[in-house]
Amino acid sequence: MTGTFRNSTSSLSLSQAETGSYGQHTYTERFASSGRYRTVGWTPGFQADASVMFNAFEIDNLYGALHFSLEDGQRNYKSPALVSNIAAIPFPIVPVSSPAIHTPSRYSPSESASSSGTDNRGEIGKGFLLLSNSFLLTPFIQGGYVTNSRDGDFGYGSGRYFAGAGLKADYALTSRLVLRGRFGWAEVLSSGLAPRPLWEGGLGVDYRMTRRLHLTAGGNYSYFSYGHDRFSQSGRELGFTYSYSGVSNGLSNEAKLHAGLAWQF
Repeated sequence: MTGTFRNSTSSLSLSQAETGSYGQHTYTERFASSGRYRTVGWTPGFQADASVMFNAFEIDNLYGALHFSLEDGQRNYKSPALVSNIAAIPFPIVPVSSPAIHTPSRYSPSESASSSGTDNRGEIGKGFLLLSNSFLLTPFIQGGYVTNSRDGDFGYGSGRYFAGAGLKADYALTSRLVLRGRFGWAEVLSSGLAPRPLWEGGLGVDYRMTRRLHLTAGGNYSYFSYGHDRFSQSGRELGFTYSYSGVSNGLSNEAKLHAGLAWQF
């Protein structure tokens, strides 16, 4: 079973201008807005892991693993935002020397919303035994697919593929107790956007209760940044011209705690 805490934020700033004519007179309208969105909270879930280490093709300690985790619960969703409307009204109504009308507005809705997601990944690598076979160091490559249900949760609220590499370390304190560490990096592949880096690390323990039954527990942390995406467009329609531009960015911090049982075949 798992418990996942995630703090995700994303923001968007947008400006827009329109110039046209009304009868014999011209006008200009401008609009600017900025918003920031956040999801934060804990969700319960579960995970399943399978790993194997074997010898093949005269190579010792080849490593393979599969991982699946599911989370489903409620998080707090906040959307504080400031919107500013700036408008220059047609000449017959407001003289040229008059200042533009400025009508700022602010809103800050907050609600509890459902949040769910999955993490599906595979790893392959090779282990190296050190320190009289008490320390196992395993570099690996990884790839997989993650999904989340809300904006700001790992890639604008939809599924993303990722691929990268990492390093695992296992140290046997006793014949029953093993300490485990993990560090990983991956590039998250987003349609229409540049790849984004995902960083993760974790610590855990594995205690052998019987010959085949193990107790496992640990925690993992991951960090993902959407980066800064800039966009702009301008054009001309019948009777007016328009232009708009903006920038969006965001990041996600996640901490996952897990505990369970493992069976050694």
